[in-house]
Amino acid sequence: MNVYVFGLGHIGLPMATWIAMQDYEVIGIDKNPDVITEIQNGTVKIEEYYQEQHISQLALSLIKKKRFRVTPDFLRTNDKPSIFVIAVGIVEKENGVQDTSPLISVLETITPVLVPGDLLLFRTTLIPGTLDQLIVNKVQSLDIKINLAYCPETLMETRAFEELNQNPMILAANDNESLIKAEAFLRSISKAPIFKASTLKTAEMVKVIQNIHRDVNIALINEISEVAHALNINIYELISLANTHPRVKLLQPGPGVGGYCLPNAFGYLQNAIENESQLILMDTARKLNIGRPNKIVERVRESLQQEEKVLAHSTIALIGLAMKDYCADCRNSPALEIAAQLVKEGAKVQAYDPMVPIMHSYQVASLQECLLHADCLLITAHQEGIIYVREQLESLMAKPLIVIDTRNIFPDFPGMKIIKP
Repeated sequence: MNVYVFGLGHIGLPMATWIAMQDYEVIGIDKNPDVITEIQNGTVKIEEYYQEQHISQLALSLIKKKRFRVTPDFLRTNDKPSIFVIAVGIVEKENGVQDTSPLISVLETITPVLVPGDLLLFRTTLIPGTLDQLIVNKVQSLDIKINLAYCPETLMETRAFEELNQNPMILAANDNESLIKAEAFLRSISKAPIFKASTLKTAEMVKVIQNIHRDVNIALINEISEVAHALNINIYELISLANTHPRVKLLQPGPGVGGYCLPNAFGYLQNAIENESQLILMDTARKLNIGRPNKIVERVRESLQQEEKVLAHSTIALIGLAMKDYCADCRNSPALEIAAQLVKEGAKVQAYDPMVPIMHSYQVASLQECLLHADCLLITAHQEGIIYVREQLESLMAKPLIVIDTRNIFPDFPGMKIIKP
């Protein structure tokens, strides 16, 4: 059976590669010719590995075995019932409104060649109600029976292959036949448990709420960390002790919330309902997370002032530009917001992240360049390969050594001023 995967980005490419590894013939479609060229040349910048093989090598190997093909133009290869996995990226216009044109474009592209028994499986995170409003009627109006299902992806970058095989899946379908076909396909590619939702809208809502749950809890722990700092209490000791209670699960504080899923979830929910004033807690949490980079900048300023230094005349070594640890994705990264604010304040920023290509004037190519003459070391993400050596810090950084560690990864070197906000 052929599987067509639409969208070969951070989610679609690992998904297409994984499906091909399960002995399906997969055709990957992405309208961006640069994406296709990178896959064909083995130069994919997505940081995913399976059994120590980078996704570039995995994809190339599958292409050579004729189990995987990539193209910017869709062309159906035969008239046998097939599976269409729609994983196209959806861009937020403003205020949580989704640009659903990629979904409509895929549907318009495939509709003329659909055959009875085809399965359309949507994986993109959607505003609750999107499929009912935009897709279901179009599919039902066709003269042939087409199966339609929704299974929102829940993949973490750098762990996509592991999570494709392990993360529990939420599945909903337009009817029972569609549900059976979608479940059979998903079970053929993954060992993960499947939980069925009664409606497509419920499944859409589940994914949005999963993201909002994390967004709210991150805001909570970041605000607790502010209180702990004011009271001179070690936030990590506090979390460890509080979490001994079986019904308490505090997260870890950080520099803010980045990426695409979590920051946009609240806006999606707002657009799904008429009375936005109901969402007071979620709205407050979102505003707190948006403001978190400001708090980190203030912590840098405060730490420098305590040593009679001025932020505008200081050099800040910033390590980690990605949106989270062990990641190359910088979308909505709080570290970028922090760096921009520091530069605006007049500080000299020397930012290093081995997984992020150099895109900003303040980025440097090595840890040594990052630390050189720095008045303060600010850690905003933990990346593999970065090792903090006391002798190196002492030889390169200005005195006294100030470290602001937002990820709780810096060694407890005696004599250093280490702040963990």
